[in-house]
Amino acid sequence: AWHLGSGRLFDPFYVGSPIGVAKVLVDDFGDPRFWNDLRVTGTEMTLGYLVGGLSGIALGILFARWRLAADIFDPFFTGLNSLPRIALAPLLVIWFGIDMASKVVLAATLVFFLTFFTTLSGIRNVDQALVDVARLMGASDRQIFRYVMLPGAAAWIINGLKMSLPYALIGVIVGEFLIASSGLGYRLNLYSTSYNTNGTFAMLLVMMALMMGLNALMGLVERHALRW
Repeated sequence: AWHLGSGRLFDPFYVGSPIGVAKVLVDDFGDPRFWNDLRVTGTEMTLGYLVGGLSGIALGILFARWRLAADIFDPFFTGLNSLPRIALAPLLVIWFGIDMASKVVLAATLVFFLTFFTTLSGIRNVDQALVDVARLMGASDRQIFRYVMLPGAAAWIINGLKMSLPYALIGVIVGEFLIASSGLGYRLNLYSTSYNTNGTFAMLLVMMALMMGLNALMGLVERHALRW
């Protein structure tokens, strides 16, 4: 329908065409600069995801076990979470420069709060009866945390990691869209500002395929982690 309608029912300037998109993809796949852009975006996304995810899980576990600190800092985290991180992108560029660091930090801030709140909720919602039974059987606090709380919260934690995965890519793309000289976001911005509709759709398809692959990988991790 897209192919038949483009040029007949719709102006190809606005909707492009599947053949035009395919041509752009073939040209890009044969261009070493495209693979460098993909590598840059993948590196920034991976670092941002790891930094944000690991710090969110660690702090979520800490606050779940230290209720006083959670009560003190909860309003601050709620307030920070309400800030649109995209609006912070210009500040991050000022603080961390135009290189990779600003994109990594932007992606990490988007991932952090999702993993933090899901980890905190997961540990707090562990069945108290299981904790009581383990305590009656003589388990120490460390054993209860390791063998009861963490497995009980594992589904929450992995769900937070899955939900935050697209946001890591969003943070990187937005950062590259604002200021960058390489990356998929830079290439997307280049196509869109030059009114290359086919190129814009091509980059959107590449990002979609990348995220589908990463989601499939996370599905494998989830099945392995929750096989019990």
